[in-house]
This record gives sequence, structure tokens and C-alpha cells, in this order.
Amino acid sequence: MTNNPAGSVWNLLLFQKFYDFDAYIEPIIERFPAFEKSAWCAQIKNTLIATMKLIIETNKARDKLPGWFKVDTNLEILRIYFRRMREKKYLSPRSYETAEKRLDEVGKILGGLIKRRSY
Repeated sequence: MTNNPAGSVWNLLLFQKFYDFDAYIEPIIERFPAFEKSAWCAQIKNTLIATMKLIIETNKARDKLPGWFKVDTNLEILRIYFRRMREKKYLSPRSYETAEKRLDEVGKILGGLIKRRSY
């Protein structure tokens, strides 16, 4: 991102990577069958939004560790959702693999933040 203020959430790599993940996955879940949109699609979108909100709130918090653990929990929930959608064949193998790789990348960044704050 260019021309962002020094304290901007956009300067947080975790937020950038999660935002990119959200932008990647949203059009895919929009193609789920209509009868799944009210259940699975809504759950996934709510978890994505909640996770983005948690990242922003935790980045601004004094004690970040509890928030990072909540973000980590949400990432695990998203992994379960995507695994289930793959089993139902709503995600192609390629989309599933790409989503998992992107979530893993977010998870590695988050793991580094947790490790750094744990000492």
C-alpha cells in the first residue's frame, strides 16, 4: 500500500495479508449454491469480518496477546469451513489449495506476532 499514515492498520502485514485473503475468497463463496448462501456463506463472511475487526482492535490494544489468540482461533474456524466446503465440492481443489496457502501465510505472520509477545 502506498501513502498510508505511519500508524495505519494498512502498515500491519497481518492485516494486509488477511485483507488480500478476504478479497480472494469472497468472489468464490459468492458462487456457492443459493441454498448454502444463507448458512455456510453467511458464517464464512461473518468470520472473515470478525477476524478483520479483531486484527484492527488487537493492533490498537495495549495487551495484544489475548487478541492474537482470538484471531488464531478464527483462522482455525475458517480452515474447518473451507475443508467442509471442499468436501461438499463447492471449492475446487485449486481454490481450496490456494485458500489454505493464503491462510497458512496469515497464520505464520500471526505466529510470529504471538511468539514475539510471549516473552
